[in-house]
Amino acid sequence: MIDEFKVSPFLRQIIIITIILASVVALKFTAPITSLLLLSIFLSILIYPFLRWLERKGLSYNLSILVTLIGVFLLGAGILAFLVVTLAQLVKSIPSLSISSNSFLAQYGNQIIQFIVSNINLSASGDLIAAGVFMVFAIIFLVYELPIIKNRLINELGADNPTLIKSFALVGDFIKYFIIRIKVNFFYGIGVAGILLLFDVNFAILWGLLTFFLGFIPYLGIIIAAIPPVLVVWSKYGIQSAILMALFFVAINTFAESYLFPQMAGKGLKMSVYVVFVSLFVWGWILGPVGFFLGVPLTLIIIRYLANFDETRWLSKLMISGENDDITKRDSNNEKI
Repeated sequence: MIDEFKVSPFLRQIIIITIILASVVALKFTAPITSLLLLSIFLSILIYPFLRWLERKGLSYNLSILVTLIGVFLLGAGILAFLVVTLAQLVKSIPSLSISSNSFLAQYGNQIIQFIVSNINLSASGDLIAAGVFMVFAIIFLVYELPIIKNRLINELGADNPTLIKSFALVGDFIKYFIIRIKVNFFYGIGVAGILLLFDVNFAILWGLLTFFLGFIPYLGIIIAAIPPVLVVWSKYGIQSAILMALFFVAINTFAESYLFPQMAGKGLKMSVYVVFVSLFVWGWILGPVGFFLGVPLTLIIIRYLANFDETRWLSKLMISGENDDITKRDSNNEKI
């Protein structure tokens, strides 16, 4: 009797979409801890190739693990220390920052500065440090466990298991996307910090680091990153210099997003522009600020999941660009999860 029972394609489609919606609701209610866990998982996956690279260079597994964990700890502690010291200096200097001009534009600029000052919550800095410490140690422990987890999965499911193959392929896509994104953002950060240092703008390194991190938010990140340095330049050198700084951000963003990133990414990781834009706000609503950084890879997970089923494959095709049909074709040729 059980073997004769078949679920209709329509019902299967409803079940799949319901599972996705239920998962989204669960993420929304557990966002304060889930967001940090997801971020630590993604960062650990990014760090794992470095461990494998050390092994290929001839280091033993234990030594590779040790070097990787020490590197993660030093990098994380260094970034946290830099942010704590620099932000403390920034908070002290912001109240004295003002644009000396009688134009209506200067009035708007001062209003923006006052808005930023009034919304800086110094009491939240302790929570930020605590979250940072949690992230550093969570990444250290997870990086240590990743090779063990991978070997367990291969031993239990078999190296030729279709689900495992798809999962490893998805992880490979994540690594590829983030490595390319890191390279492009490094171009952003170095360019911004270099120009600001050249013109003796305060906190140039901080603005470069901010540009690097916000560059992970497609389309909107660089716009947000441009606001503080443009205001600082405006207050120090005047409106003409601020306009030039804004144009510099536009130029560097246009070059990186319209030429550099597409050239490096190729056709394998492209999604619809509309889907990327909407996913930022959807995942931002679900997970908070972390959702803006993880919106693209999390949406890619959903696209790949939908592509595994005939009933929902049309949805995955709607969410990717026309040049990316090879993804769904490749997945449809494999055995469904």
